[in-house]
Order: sequence, then C-alpha cells, then structure tokens
Amino acid sequence: MGMFLNFFFFELKLRAKGALAYSFFAVFFFLAFFGVAAEDFMIGPGKVLLNGPYETAQIQMLFSFFGMILVAGIFGPAILRDFQLNTYQLIFTKPLSKFAYLGGRWLGSFVTTVFVFSGLIFGELAGSLAPWVDHTRLLPVDGHLVAMILKTFIQIPLIQAFFLGASFFCVAALTRKLVIVYLQGIGLFVVYLGFLFSVLTARSLNRFWPSVFDPLGNVLIDSVTRYWTVADRNGMMIPWHGEFLYNRLLWIGVGCVALLVAYIFFPMQGEAVTVRSGKKRNLEADEELGPPRPTFHVVLPRVTQIFGLATTWAQFISMMRVRMKNIFSEVLFWAICLMMVGLNLLTGRVAGRINGANVYPVTYLMLQAVENWSILLLYIIVTIYAGELIWRERDTKFELIHDALPFAGWVDWMSKFAAICIVQLAILTVVLLTGVLSQAMQGYFRFELGQYFKELYLITFVMICTFALFCMAIQTFVKNKFVGHAIAIAVFFIPTFITRWGWIDVLYLFNNPVSYTYSDMNGYGHFVKPLFWEDFYWLAFACLLAVFAIALAQRGTEAPFGERWRNAKLRLPSMLPIAALFALAFLGSGAWIYYNTHVLNEIRTDQEQRHRQADYEKLYKKYERLPQPKITDVDTRVNLLPETRSFEATGTFTLKNKTDQPIPDIHINATKESVDEVTFDRPSHITLSDPKHWYTIYHLETPLAPGEEMKMFFKASYHSHGFRNNGERPELVANGTFFDQDYFPHLGYNRGQELDNPVRRKEEKLGPLEELAPRGDPYYTNVNLFTPDGDWITYHTIVSTAPDQIALSPGYLQKQWKQNGRNYFEYSMGQTKMLEFYDYNSGRYDVKRAVYQGVNGPINIEVYHDPKHEFDNDDMIEASKKGLEYYEKNYGPFQFGQYRILEYPRYRTFAQSFPNTIPFSEGIGFIGKVEKPDDIDFTYFVTDHELAHQWWAHQLIGGAVLGSNMMSESFAEYSALRVMEKKYGAANMRKFLRYELDGYLRGRAGEVRHEPPLVLVQNEPYVWYQKGSLVLYGLSDYIGEDKVNLALKTLLDKYKFAGPPYPDTRALTAELRAVTPPELQYLITDMFETITLYDNKTTTATYVETPDHTFKVTMHVDAKKLKADGTGNETVAPLNDLIELGVFKGEKNHEVPLHVEKRWINQPTSTFEFIVDEKPTRAGIDPFNKLIDRNPEDNTVDITKQ
Repeated sequence: MGMFLNFFFFELKLRAKGALAYSFFAVFFFLAFFGVAAEDFMIGPGKVLLNGPYETAQIQMLFSFFGMILVAGIFGPAILRDFQLNTYQLIFTKPLSKFAYLGGRWLGSFVTTVFVFSGLIFGELAGSLAPWVDHTRLLPVDGHLVAMILKTFIQIPLIQAFFLGASFFCVAALTRKLVIVYLQGIGLFVVYLGFLFSVLTARSLNRFWPSVFDPLGNVLIDSVTRYWTVADRNGMMIPWHGEFLYNRLLWIGVGCVALLVAYIFFPMQGEAVTVRSGKKRNLEADEELGPPRPTFHVVLPRVTQIFGLATTWAQFISMMRVRMKNIFSEVLFWAICLMMVGLNLLTGRVAGRINGANVYPVTYLMLQAVENWSILLLYIIVTIYAGELIWRERDTKFELIHDALPFAGWVDWMSKFAAICIVQLAILTVVLLTGVLSQAMQGYFRFELGQYFKELYLITFVMICTFALFCMAIQTFVKNKFVGHAIAIAVFFIPTFITRWGWIDVLYLFNNPVSYTYSDMNGYGHFVKPLFWEDFYWLAFACLLAVFAIALAQRGTEAPFGERWRNAKLRLPSMLPIAALFALAFLGSGAWIYYNTHVLNEIRTDQEQRHRQADYEKLYKKYERLPQPKITDVDTRVNLLPETRSFEATGTFTLKNKTDQPIPDIHINATKESVDEVTFDRPSHITLSDPKHWYTIYHLETPLAPGEEMKMFFKASYHSHGFRNNGERPELVANGTFFDQDYFPHLGYNRGQELDNPVRRKEEKLGPLEELAPRGDPYYTNVNLFTPDGDWITYHTIVSTAPDQIALSPGYLQKQWKQNGRNYFEYSMGQTKMLEFYDYNSGRYDVKRAVYQGVNGPINIEVYHDPKHEFDNDDMIEASKKGLEYYEKNYGPFQFGQYRILEYPRYRTFAQSFPNTIPFSEGIGFIGKVEKPDDIDFTYFVTDHELAHQWWAHQLIGGAVLGSNMMSESFAEYSALRVMEKKYGAANMRKFLRYELDGYLRGRAGEVRHEPPLVLVQNEPYVWYQKGSLVLYGLSDYIGEDKVNLALKTLLDKYKFAGPPYPDTRALTAELRAVTPPELQYLITDMFETITLYDNKTTTATYVETPDHTFKVTMHVDAKKLKADGTGNETVAPLNDLIELGVFKGEKNHEVPLHVEKRWINQPTSTFEFIVDEKPTRAGIDPFNKLIDRNPEDNTVDITKQ
C-alpha cells in the first residue's frame, strides 16, 4: 500500500505543478458559469430554471462530452510518461507490485480528472450568484442546490470520467503509444457522433436500447427527459431506474473490465504487449549478441552545394513526401478513413428521413448527413496533426540535427502545411467515394459529382486549410503543444457561443462564414458571394498569420520569446512583400464585406430587432382597435426579376368602410420595408411617418363614410444589393421565388410584430402578451384569423418573369404572352371570392397534370416541379385525388376548378395553402421513397393536409380569437389522417399516431409560455397540429367517424364563406356535443376543454391454450388519469373512462390485431380476459395511442405462456 500511495501522490504532485489541470478547470468553470449566468448561452429565455435539475444535467452532460479528449490527454500520458522519458528501466528494477504501479498512476489521474470536471460544480454555483440574472429563474444557493448539483455530477461526469479514463488507461498501458490513445478518443468521438446522428435522424420512438448503450449520455438524457414539462424540468432529478440505471451500471462495468484487462496483461518490462512478434524479438536479440560488424573506410566525394529555386523546390517536395509518408503509414490515418467509411454508409442510409419516412438519397442529403459530424472530425484531425508536425522534431529530440540542415525555414513549415492539406484532400475523397457508394447501395445512381466537388473541395477544403494555417501558427507561437490545442479548440467554439449574445458580424467570427443551404432547384444561389468573400477574407488572415509564424519559428535550441522576436525582425524584411500582399488581401476583402453588409445592407442583431419590436408596441399599440377599412378587391402588376433576386410591383386595393362611423385616417404598416409609395383616390396627407418602425398614418381630407368604397394605390419593390451579414431573404431567388402579400402595405396595427417571449417582454418592460383575444371579443370577433386587412375578396394580377420561367399566382390563367424578352401571365379569380391571402411564384418547372371529376365539374390537378424531382409527382396527384374524394364526400364541394402544387427551394421547409395554389418546399417533399407497405408516406400526408385547408381556412375561417387556429390546422391534420387511413388501413395508423403523440409530448415539454387547452390554443403548433389531430381522431374512434365528420360539416355549412362576426371554438364544441352520446360527453371536456393526460400501463399479459384450441389472454393493467395546468403541474383526476384494450399477433411494431375492445375502467388496477382464435404475441391498454399518454412505451407488453 505504501508504494501505491507513493505513486498516487507523485501523480497528484506532478499534475499540481503543471498548468494543464488548472487551465481546463478554469475552462469548465466559465462554461458552467455562463451556462447559468447568461441565459442565451444554453437554453435561452423561457421558464426552465437556469440552475434547475434539467439545466444542470444538460450543462454537465454537454461539457463532459466535449471533455472526452481531455480525459485521453490525462490518462494516456500518466502511464506512458516513464516510457517516453526512459525511466521505466530504473523503475522496473525495483521490487514493485503491478497493482501499486498501475493503481497509483490511474487513481492519481482519476482524481485529477475529477478536479478538472469539478469546475462545472463551482461554475454553476458561481453563476447562481450572478447579480444580473433574473432571480425568478434561479434556485437559491443552499444545501439543496449543492446536493442536486453533486448528485448530477456523480450521475454523469464522474461515471463517464471513470469508464473513459479506464478505457484510455488500458489502451495506453498495453500499446504504449500516445497516438493510439488519440485514435481511441477520436474513434469513440466519431463513432458516437454517427450513432447520435442515426438515432436522432431516424427519430426512433423506442429508444430503450440506444439509451442503454449510449456511452456519453446525449441520447440517454434526451430519452429520459424528452417528455418532461417545465414543472418536471424544474423539480425532478434524473431517477436511478430504468434505462438510466442500466446505462450507468453497464459503463461502470466496462470501466472495471478495462482496468482488469490492463492489470492482467500489462508487462512490467520495456516492451508493450502489441509491439513485436516473438520471432522478431528473438532475431533482434541474436543480432545484439552476435560479433561486432566490420567497419570500412569510405572516401566521400566532394559535393558542391547549390541553393537555388530548384534546390528549394526539391527540398520542399522531399520534406512534404516524408511528412506525408509518416502520416499515411500511421494506423491513425487508416483507422480514421475506415471509421469514416463505415459511418458515412450508416448515416447516408438514414439521411433526410422525416418522421421515419424514407427519401431518395440525393447528393445534397449525402453531404448533409456526413457534414454534420465528419467536418468536426476534420477539424479535430487538423488540430492534432498541426501540433504533431510542428512539435515532432522536438518531441523526438531530433530538433538540433534537423534545424542544422541547410534549408529555408519557410520550406520546412510549408511542407508540413502541404502534408496536412493533402491528408485532408485524401479524407475528403474518402467522403466523396463513400457518399457515392452509399447512393449506389440504395439503388440511386444520379451521383452529381460536380456537387460533391464544389461542396468538399471548394468550400470545405478551403475552410479546413484556413483552420490548419491558424493551428500551425498557434503551435509555432506557444511553448506547449497542449496549450496550442486548447487555443485552437477555443477559437473553433467561440463563434458558436458569442453569436448567442448578439456578436454576429462575420468580420470577427473566425472562419465562420454565412450559414448556407444547397438546393437542387437553386444550387447555392445567393450564398455564393458571401461564401466566397468570407472564406477569402479568413484565408488571407490565416496566410498573414502564417507569415509571422514562419518568421517566429524556433530553430535550434529552446529560446525565449524575446530572442525569437529579434530573430524574426531579421527575417521579416525578406518576407515583407508576401506579408503585404496577404495584408492587402485581408484588408481589401474585409472592406468589401463591410461595404456589402454595413453600407449596402443593414446589419441587425437579435437584440436590436427586439428593441424595435418593443418600441413598435409601445408607440402604436394604442391604435390596435382603431377602426380601419377592409380590402374587398386586389389588382396587382408584379414584375419578378429572378436573375437579380428582386421585384417591382404596383397595385390597387379597393377599400370599404364596413364600420358604422367615418374613418378619417388610414394606418399603414410595412414590416418588409418594401413599400415605396401609397396614394388614394382622394386628397390625403401624411401625419406620421416612422420608417424605423414601419408605420405611416395618412389623413383623408374627406373621411371614408360608412359603407363607402375608395381606391388605394401603391408601389412596392425589393432590390437585392450585394450580400448581407445575415438575414438574406430566401423568398426571392434565381429559381423558385415564392413570396406573399407581406411585401405589400397592410392596414392598421400589426400584432404579429409584438414580442412573444415572456422573459424578453419583461426585459423590455412590456406587460403580459395577449397573443389572441378572448372568444367573444367585440373587436376581434369581426377580424378573421389570417387576413385582418380583408375578409373575402376578388383578385386579379399580371405577373412577369424571366423568359425561361413560369410565374404563378392564385386564380385561373387568362392569358400568357412574351414581351421584351420576358414571360407574362395574367390570373384572375373572376367573381369567385377568396381570402385576402395570395402569393407569387416563379421557377423553371416541369409540369405533371391530371384531372379529377369533382362534384361541381372537372378539377385540374397540376404539380409544378424541378425537372430533377420526378419521384413523388404521381404520389402527389394520387393523394390529391383521394383527398378530393374524401373531402367532397364528407365536407362538401371543392370551390375551385384547379389545385396546383408548386415546388420551391429548401431554404425554407414548409408547405402553405393559398387559394387553389400550394407552394411546397423541396425540403419536405418531392424525394419521398416508400419501400414497404407500412412505410409512412410523408409527402402524401402533407399534400392532403394542405388540400384540406381549401375547406378549413378557405371556406371556414374563425375570428382572431383564442382557439381559432385549431379550426384551421387541427381540422386539416385530422382530415389528412383520415385520408391516410383509407390508404393504409386502420391497423397501420398506429405508427403515425405514435409520431403525432411524440410530437405533442415533446412540444409541451419545451413550452416557454403556458400550454392552453385545445379550444383556447394561441400560437402553440404542437397543440393545434399533433394534439388536435390525435383528439379528433380519438373522438371519431369513440363516437364514429361519420358523427365527427357530420359535426364538422354542419359547422362548415353554417359558416361557409361567412364574414364577420366569425365563429370560434364554442360553435365547434356545441356541434361535437350534439353528436356525442351522454355517457361520452366527458371526452369533449377532457380532449378539448382541459389538458388531460393518462398514465396507462400493462404490467403483465399471459395466455393459455383452451381445449377448443383457442387462446385465453389475461392482462393486468394500471390506469391513471391526470389533469395538468399550463406549466405541467399534474393532479390525479377521478377515473371512469372507456379505454381500448387490444391483443395482437406478429412481431413487435408489425403486429396485427386479433381482438380490440373498449372497456370501462374506474380502478387504478384492473384485470381483463379475452378469447382469441390465434396465438397472441402482444397485448396492452390503449395500444393505438388514441389517448394522450405520458409514457406510451409501456402500454403494451409481450404475452408469455402461462
């Protein structure tokens, strides 16, 4: 034990003398400190406590994850130090036990690691005391907080430090090569990122096994907490049971096994276990014992040394080859390539999935899949190799010989840089080849090698080279390789954090160019210019830094910085021309970027935008309920200029005073800053002009009398100038333009510009937000939900575009012609009324057409798609036909003679339903791939959802009051579910309903305000989409699909195309109650009017075969009903509910129902028996997830034989 303690304390003392442990303690301290003290650093504004249990788990999990390489850097050198310094020969001659040697080294390293990670504890406690933090979002600093942080520290960082440290220590002890330890760390990091990407992309609903086998906790913590509400996140700690307990026990066991392996196989001698074969060792021993070799006197020829350009070039090539050979001969490089091949194939297989729906592996998805993690890997490789190459001669004690050789300093330095670049090119080529291979393995052979080349070699490679220059320069400047690594890592992550605080100018965000997206329709589009100039800017900076690094490069013995600087001043004069060139490039490109982002365009931070919105509300909220006229007719002329990402428009609005009092003032808001001029057909003058806040007031010399109409004329335009720092407008593109009437003037005060986050509102000294008015509000009942400027209008437009494009807008095509080299299209709705909701589109399209025979005549179905995206067109047309069939049968006639779907670039990812016209992003459709009969066809679903809006919004529209969003979105979602059911069958709806339930539970877990009941929903998409569809589908299952559809049709018939006053959800619940039996009226209350959840569970299920060869199934179930408030606090409610029970056959997730029946349940625990004709495999309560269950995974269980 004495020797054990000696090694233990020696290790601690050695670590205490170095700066590494203290440096990383400080790093973790400040990361945790800012994680609590700066709300934008981690979770952002909301109601989750900044130092609560959930946030503490997130902080400790995230930062201990990124500390994984640090663990390798502590445990690896601990056991390798004696072999690197050749002291092992002395140590192993002592009477030393293996336990004392290994155990002391390991425990000292473990305690050091715990000390480093404890910075998270002290940082969080210090952050909790920061005086500027909103105290309502902090737990008090007391014993309870300390205990909670310590418990979380034990649960996450401590256990991970144990098993990671044991693993790294074991590999280092057996191989005695630090590079192998690094390889292990990088390998674990890469494999884990691939695992993480696969799990999250596939969006698996059953994460038990991925959670159990998750070594670093991301999937595990997300799985445990994904449905926690705000109340749960602020009050619950991660429990020691279920998958969390199994995971921790598993990885503690892995750590113990690693330590045992190290102890058993570690040789107390000079050679590692893996170094040489016995045969080679014997041969070398024989050579050492043999007679001395003879020596010969050699006369060397006289050599004339010539130092010219050819010699310099030859030296450069030779040194570069040596470095490349060293890298390519290392196991590390080939192991990295092998890992990338495997992970690229894995991630490529699940790339682009939406809710489990498969897609065709188009090239941009392959690149998107691997770039999520492989680019980070490349940065890690660059960081490591930059240090290894700069320090190799000093690490091997070869620097005195190497530096005495006759070569220029820049040749040595640049040969190392060239070697790194060639390595990166090789790895990027591996990425390309595996992307192509992944596509081919999935039967897709449209490889688009040009896109691979642009993305990998023109964008990624340049950024990697820039970072490599920076890393090498830093390693040249500093006197410690690991300090250089720390600086490089810090610089890499700094932009991620400081942008959260509003520091968004690319001029100081190193190597962090504009975020871009590739589109099959529009390529890199408007991102090309900022990408080029920002990459060029930082590359020039890195080259300038490299010049100074070469001048400062150490040559010969270790010298202080002052002496290196004096030497650098002697070298710099000869390097001034090239330094001046790079400086000119850096300053010139920076000036050009500044001109584009600050002069031609405005740069606006989130904070500045927030202040504007707050000022807008403070200044003009008083005009919110001021009577304004309504638009009754729209006539526009729009010239689209796709080649310059611009448009010019003129228009005429017919305004009508629908109030009972004269209107003397017209209030105009123009939030898109695109309105150039507004005039009227009567004299008027401006009484207030506030372009900063988008508000103008026009005084009419003759007020608009009640019932009177007048014309309003406007000019609007937007011209793209240069490029922006951020906030490029994705609506206007070279191919696939899509924008709506938001670019035109709007009447009155715009509530959509108000701040909606309660924390931000408090900071801006604003009161609580009333996002929507209460039902029955006398003003907003007369304003419809979507278009406050108007009710139902007539519409006409003429749109021009580029000569190779088709322009579209709602309405029927009246005329098409060419003029002055441009295409013109005239559209009109005639006398057909539509919502004051319209858009403009233009693109190079192929068109797929079909005709459906509707109730009122033929309906033309058209899909305007990119020529490369022919995959889903038939599917969209089939979905449209089936949707029209179901909706016309159950809700009434389709009001138009056409239904058009228009593809637009995936810079935005949604579909939107305008009158008979549906812009549909390529990011959520057009490349869907249905491989199996039960695969979810997401494109089919979205198509029918948007089609349903032609009834639920474009025929029935609610007032701008609480709950009205559900009468649009919930109805459309439910209707699409019904069409899906007709395609897949009721039994196969289980998977889709489960995704809907998952979306709702995740949504309410992240609620930053207050979750409302469905009939009072405001702007909570997870309520009106996922919950709305679930409860309507569930209700139809209880009372019958026909009755729910009857209630919806009755509501529609009463209010179809109705003007003010508009209906609200009270009318809906009245219709639903009218068709619901008395004993099931509780469903309306639970599903629509309150937040009701269930915690149902099947504890056991058994079967026994009867004499008549049927099977008697017995199941024991637990049932609990809960009522929740808006923050997630739950109370148990009385239970007397009709709940579905089911028995199934077949494999899990592919079961076929044998018996499904609803039973009344009024006890917490119940037993049920059923007789089925076939052998059952699974049974449970609420098996189709028709109720909102907090933990749906335990609803069903495998049936065992009794």
